[in-house]
Amino acid sequence: MADPGDTDAVVIDRHAHDIAVGDIYGRRDRGLSGQRYELLAAAYREAAQRLGELPSTVQAVTWVVHTDRIAGTGTRPPRT
Repeated sequence: MADPGDTDAVVIDRHAHDIAVGDIYGRRDRGLSGQRYELLAAAYREAAQRLGELPSTVQAVTWVVHTDRIAGTGTRPPRT
């Protein structure tokens, strides 16, 4: 979490990026400019608002599910 005191803060790392765009980029260039970072962060905030959750909670839950799936350690098999 970028700032534990800011419940609206999200961190767009490679996993958060891939979740938001719906594709696993692997080592491909994500082109994460400041403008794109803010766009993706806003998408997490909007999703959180629609779900009635904190943005940091939405990011955390999606991050854990995504990383479990790509590692093959989740409860569901990885998508092929």
